[in-house]
This record gives sequence, C-alpha cells and structure tokens, in this order.
Amino acid sequence: MKNLFDISGKVAVVTGGSRGIGAMIARGFVENGVKTYICSRHTDQAEQTAAALSEYGTCIAFQADLSIVEGIEKFVSEIASREEKIDVLVNNAGAVWAAPIDEFPESGWDKVMDINVKSVFFLTQKFLPLLRASDMARIINIASVDGQSVPGFETYSYSASKAAVIHMTRVLAKRLAQDNILVNAIAPGAFPSDMTKVVL
Repeated sequence: MKNLFDISGKVAVVTGGSRGIGAMIARGFVENGVKTYICSRHTDQAEQTAAALSEYGTCIAFQADLSIVEGIEKFVSEIASREEKIDVLVNNAGAVWAAPIDEFPESGWDKVMDINVKSVFFLTQKFLPLLRASDMARIINIASVDGQSVPGFETYSYSASKAAVIHMTRVLAKRLAQDNILVNAIAPGAFPSDMTKVVL
C-alpha cells in the first residue's frame, strides 16, 4: 500500500474499533504509521485490541458510550486533550436488532438508530474543530449493502439506519467540502462477526 500512498504520521479515530471491520480498519492504519484511537462500549475488549495492534505501531483505546451525546462529548474531549488535529474519522460503531415485524420492540429500534445514525452525525459535529485543523481531513462512514437493497432478515431498524447513513454521507459531503473535509461511505456485505451472529 505504501507504494500507492503514504499515510504515516497521520492521526485517525476509529469508533467500534475493537472488533470486526473496525479492528481491521484500525490495523490497516496502525501498520501504515497512523496514530490510531479506537473506542468501544467495553473497556477490556478495546484495551485488548489496542494492545495487540500496538505491536505494529501506535493504537490507543478508550471506553465510550456513543449512543448519547454526553458520551460522544466525553470521548471527543479525551481525544482533544491529546491531539491538536485528527486526519481521519471512521464512523464504524454499529448495532443490529432482529425480530419479527409483529414483535419488533421500540428498544431495538432506538438502540440501533442511536448508534448507527445519531452517533455518526454528532461525532462528526463534535470532531469538526479537530478535523478542520487538518490540511485535508477524511470522514469514512460505514454503511451496509442492507441500506441499498432489501435485506433477507427482519432487521428493520438496521436497514433503515444504514440507508440513512448513505444519504447523510451525501449531505455531509456537500457541506463539509468547503472545509476541505472529504466525506465518503462504504457499504460492506455480511460477514461473520459478533454483531452479525444474531442474524447469520
């Protein structure tokens, strides 16, 4: 990858970076010289992943509850106390809930929407001062193919949330381009993980 571009010396934040796609993304950054911050709701898991990735470079873990704005503000404040800027924000933290339509609970709807949609917007908003301090910052939102097509599982809030992330990415990209912040989304397919085992 270094033959294509060099990202050494950059600073990245990967939410939900303790497992699954987030941990894979974090490892790619760390192995290529990026100081990488990860967070998870579970302190032990985040610290274990950070310790493993620190064999390849610099990875620092935080516990964070990104489902509420207070948790987001606390996490951003912790990063801001350590860094003058961040170059990459990966909004990866996510949740899924599966239940038959007649039984789907409000709690399952709200949990997924809070993590998958609300946190993407407010993390972006709260990190803007640090992102604007970078020469050319990047935001990468992790969406899903379920936001582009009808899923095979009864994961109503999940597919709706990922469709929202895809469109919100377009809206953010238009607005933040004037601040030299490039916003994109990727839409992975299903693969085995702790999150997807509930439906796979």
